[in-house]
Amino acid sequence: MRGTKGKVAAVNGNMEAVDFDGPVMMNEVAFVETEGKKLKSEVIRIKGDTCSLQVCEMTKGIAIGDSVEFSGDMLTIELGPGLLAQVYDGLQNPLPRLAKKCGFFP
Repeated sequence: MRGTKGKVAAVNGNMEAVDFDGPVMMNEVAFVETEGKKLKSEVIRIKGDTCSLQVCEMTKGIAIGDSVEFSGDMLTIELGPGLLAQVYDGLQNPLPRLAKKCGFFP
């Protein structure tokens, strides 16, 4: 992690406004820390020292004041022949494995 930190300033579903204290880039990966979990998110807007994050996971429990860590890395996925034989979600988690662990969601 690069070291830029922030705090959630506003919550609107999977969109979070975050006040931050250092350099932040568009499309950078950030992690919102809530209830002992780090939720992966992407910077989609920067205005002054506040940015908008789109959280890529379930956002239940996120609250104003939760900590945010910026990674310094862009949101990426791996591409290759192995992708042809599998079905993934937007974070490149294999859906059949998630269904076994969490149950099937129609």
